[in-house]
Amino acid sequence: MAWRRSATSCGSTCSAATRPVSSARGTKCSETTDKVRHVKREEELLQKIARLEQQLSEERERNTALERTLAAEREAALDQRFAIVENNLKLLELKESLESEQEKSAKLLRNILPERVIGELQTVGSSKPELFEHVTVLFSDIVDFTGGSARLAPEEVLFELSDIFTGFDHIFANHGCERIKTIGDAYLCVSGLPEAAPGHCGNILGGACEAIGFLRERNRNHPHEWRMRFGVHTGRVVGGIVGIEKYIYDIFGDTVNTAARMEQLSEPMCINVSEEVRKAAPPNCCFLERPPCEVKGKGVMRMYFLDQTRTQW
Repeated sequence: MAWRRSATSCGSTCSAATRPVSSARGTKCSETTDKVRHVKREEELLQKIARLEQQLSEERERNTALERTLAAEREAALDQRFAIVENNLKLLELKESLESEQEKSAKLLRNILPERVIGELQTVGSSKPELFEHVTVLFSDIVDFTGGSARLAPEEVLFELSDIFTGFDHIFANHGCERIKTIGDAYLCVSGLPEAAPGHCGNILGGACEAIGFLRERNRNHPHEWRMRFGVHTGRVVGGIVGIEKYIYDIFGDTVNTAARMEQLSEPMCINVSEEVRKAAPPNCCFLERPPCEVKGKGVMRMYFLDQTRTQW
């Protein structure tokens, strides 16, 4: 019994004596494990940081490349815009130039053809001859043009005719008349076509009076003096285009021929008219009756001079 207690006591003592050593070892092991874990976490963290830095570096490189691409695209887009603007400016210049040329062509065409005929040619491609029932026709030509032009150079003759007929164009246009054509020193115009004009006879007579006044004024202020005869008749005419490649608008009929005869039987700076014109003229027109004359192809006809001094416009 004593031995057992002693043994037990001894065992207790031994156990008590050995217990602190085991605890110290466990603590040391735990500390070592913590250090290892700590080092491992640091290494993982460093690796993670390194990966993040690598990703950041790669992202920066990608951003730099993207910025270069965007810069290049912006520069290309800017160049393209400049090119578009430049092309648009060139197109605008070409358009303005084309419109200017078209206006010149249209103006030239209006000097050759009536507006309505131009419209028909543009829309349909052709224009049929048309009968006009109430038209007044005027013919005029320069007296002794052959003798007068022989004293001038050809370019001077052309200038003289152009200057006179340009003045006539403005005058007759203001009176609602349409110039048909010039034939050498002859000038042919009408009123009442292509649009009807109730006052066609008065339009022609008023324009003829003003044309004579223009010519008188020009003679006073110009080295070359010209005198003209005027003849007027009224009736029906046919108007239409002559030619296919080169358009010429002309009028035909007995009225045109009679107006030409009235001009041939007129006197310098006078307006010779037929009986039909006298009847159709407005009441403000005064006439001087002439002796009946034999007219080629018409027989004897009554004719009158428009009294320019007593007629008021």
